[in-house]
Amino acid sequence: MTVRGRKGGDRARGGRKTSGLRRAAGWAVRLVGLFVVVLLVVGLGLGVRQPEPHAPSYSPTEQAQLDAEAGFTALAADARSAAALDPVAADVLVAIAEDLEVQADAVALPRSPVPPTRDPEGSGPILPSQGRSSTPGPVVTADGRAVLAGLRESALRSLRDAAQAEPGPGRVLAAAGANQWRNAVLLSVLLDADPGLPPADAVPATDLAAGTGIFSGLPGGPDAPSSPPSGHSDPPAATPPTGAPGADPGPSEAPSGGAGTVDPDVDCTDTPLGPDADREALREAKAAEERAAYGYDVAAALLPEPGDALARSGVHRAAADAAAERLALLCAPSDPAPAGHALSTAFRTDPAGAVRELEQDHAVFYVDLLATVGPDARAWAVTSYNAAVQRSLDAGTPLTALPGLEGAADPADGAAPGSTAPSGGVPAAGRPADGPSSGPSEPGDG
Repeated sequence: MTVRGRKGGDRARGGRKTSGLRRAAGWAVRLVGLFVVVLLVVGLGLGVRQPEPHAPSYSPTEQAQLDAEAGFTALAADARSAAALDPVAADVLVAIAEDLEVQADAVALPRSPVPPTRDPEGSGPILPSQGRSSTPGPVVTADGRAVLAGLRESALRSLRDAAQAEPGPGRVLAAAGANQWRNAVLLSVLLDADPGLPPADAVPATDLAAGTGIFSGLPGGPDAPSSPPSGHSDPPAATPPTGAPGADPGPSEAPSGGAGTVDPDVDCTDTPLGPDADREALREAKAAEERAAYGYDVAAALLPEPGDALARSGVHRAAADAAAERLALLCAPSDPAPAGHALSTAFRTDPAGAVRELEQDHAVFYVDLLATVGPDARAWAVTSYNAAVQRSLDAGTPLTALPGLEGAADPADGAAPGSTAPSGGVPAAGRPADGPSSGPSEPGDG
């Protein structure tokens, strides 16, 4: 009995020992599994990176605006630096910088609201803007000739981009380009240097459309990377410019008037080619140019020195002929030029002021056309607008940062300058108040 009881106690103790080993093994397996899971989670956490934020995607027009804003801002800094180095040209260079800064603001894309740097109650201190370094940037040491080269390049790039951009930003780019063109001419006279710009009336629209002539080789074009104007190279030689004070009005030949890629050898049928808006714009431009030529003829009979007025009459008449040729390429008829037009009484009392008003109206007319014509006619509208701006400034209109846009209206509501309706109203910014009155006179007066 004693041996049997002893054997039973040994079996009980052995069972308990086996059960404990099993439980310990189970806990060990659980701990190893938990450890493996932790290792996997940590490893995945270390191996998975946060996705990089995507760079914003811009349309061609938006990219042109960004490039223009950067270029105008950099060139303005160069102009202010050059003004500090050249006291003789300081006033002109500072005025150029101010125009460029206005243009940079006008062409800039809308930005997200900037968080306030002061608490709403106005009691806290002004905090530094986030992401902006307090380290001063490099010192700019551009001179007047570098600014002249930058202005030329920026003017041509702005006009090129205006011909390719959407209508709204295109008008701003064209206005900036026309201002920079004029500022380059004025600065070249002060520096006794060649701006590398031909007379604006002689710039073919086909060169702008195709990127040839003075528009070839520009940074940011089809064959070159986009970059802001460097402003540190001498401009190439070109035909002596017009637009400077006292300069001749330029050749009587008109620009080619070409716009787009219409085949000159096309056989016309009864169906006109191109958008209706392009044909209407060309008809209005033809009428406007014919009326301007007639106005200059009348002014020439009243001015003591009629030579300039007659030359300008030839420029406008040739531009009217170019518009008629463009209409013919679109298989659209054009009406013959009328024998006369109703002009305001200012052509008898103040012929110089009357032609100045006429040229101002042309600048507004063409900048409005930029918002109505299609892509095929955009180059023609841009070159015509730039030529109109330069003629307006030749006639004595004050230079503004965005010439023509101050008086521009919704194209749907504006009348072309070829219309005989009086303009009336309050003169636009930069427009002299002593312009022609709205009362018409007989065509033969003067």
